Amino acid sequence: MVLMKDEVEVIGFDDAPFNKADKVCILIGTYMRGNRIIDGIYFRKFKKDGMDVTEKIIDIVKEKHYKKIKVIFLAGITFGGFNIADLWEINKETEKPVIVVIDKYPNKEKIFLALKKYFDDADERIKLINSFPEPEKMENIYVQYVGADKEFVKNVIKKTKLKSKIPECLRISHLIGRGFLGLR
Repeated sequence: MVLMKDEVEVIGFDDAPFNKADKVCILIGTYMRGNRIIDGIYFRKFKKDGMDVTEKIIDIVKEKHYKKIKVIFLAGITFGGFNIADLWEINKETEKPVIVVIDKYPNKEKIFLALKKYFDDADERIKLINSFPEPEKMENIYVQYVGADKEFVKNVIKKTKLKSKIPECLRISHLIGRGFLGLR
């Protein structure tokens, strides 16, 4: 078993809801100690369906709390439509484990059809998605991870959940994102 303090420092990223007509989306990062103490909230704008969310995530992680952050959580691999977070690049540039948490196993066939229909660079995006580890079921969620082993992932998820099935940093980023709905 991997030993880890209860207040392990993590950051979780999600995007705010967006409309079809939007060209820009909002990325939310919540930095927490364990599952109870919020020590930072970060925002970045990124292009809907672009390919810039990876650099935005890296920029946030490398800010004030960089040395303290032990894990980067992502609420999926796509943000703002099909802006794909490159797990390998995030891990390489930050030297931190990256853990993707999702509710359901993704329907890759459906995703790839949409990419081929709407994107000139669909092959590049599909290749990137296919390079990631397959999602695996862990209790009642699915996870993909880079830069960590399964035991570490199980342990850090357990330490960062409160009453939800997902880590608090992701839950709070999601809640903050929903707050942007009122601004429309």
